[in-house]
Amino acid sequence: MADDSLSLLVRDREKKIFEGVIESLTGVNEEGKFDILTKDSNFITLLNQTLVVRPKGGGAFEEIEVSNGVMRVQENKVEVFVGIKA
Repeated sequence: MADDSLSLLVRDREKKIFEGVIESLTGVNEEGKFDILTKDSNFITLLNQTLVVRPKGGGAFEEIEVSNGVMRVQENKVEVFVGIKA
């Protein structure tokens, strides 16, 4: 994968909801809105609202509903697991 893109996987217990290469991602956690860009620091966070995905090469933004999710960002790879119950 090129250095200017992110790999995103969004899934629940049963299936993949989204998988692809993206330019950026916007999410919301307890602290507020945040963006994920290439070369961002590795981290894990809880999610509680819609993700907004910007596809690689432009195109229409895609919104993915997230209810009780967790996100892990590591080396330009983003994994989101939704439907997590505490």
